[in-house]
Amino acid sequence: MSAELEIRMAQMAARFAARAGEHEAALQAAIAADDREAIASQAHRLAGIAGMFGQPQVGEAAARLEDIVEAGGDYLDAAERLSAMLRDLRD
Repeated sequence: MSAELEIRMAQMAARFAARAGEHEAALQAAIAADDREAIASQAHRLAGIAGMFGQPQVGEAAARLEDIVEAGGDYLDAAERLSAMLRDLRD
């Protein structure tokens, strides 16, 4: 990987981390309202963008959450795992 590409990837990862708090707040608001549609939507959004911003593990956790919500399952553990990952990015 070229140095320029590495720099760009690091910048993208930093931008994603800077917005992690916004993503986590939106997810928590949806959970507090037990709004499964909003939870699935937020998870879908994160699943799509996290990998592009150098956070594939966040994307995988988001995809897992989306699958659970869409299947009508108990999503709280998966949501907390994703929230914790987003909090860790902020710190």
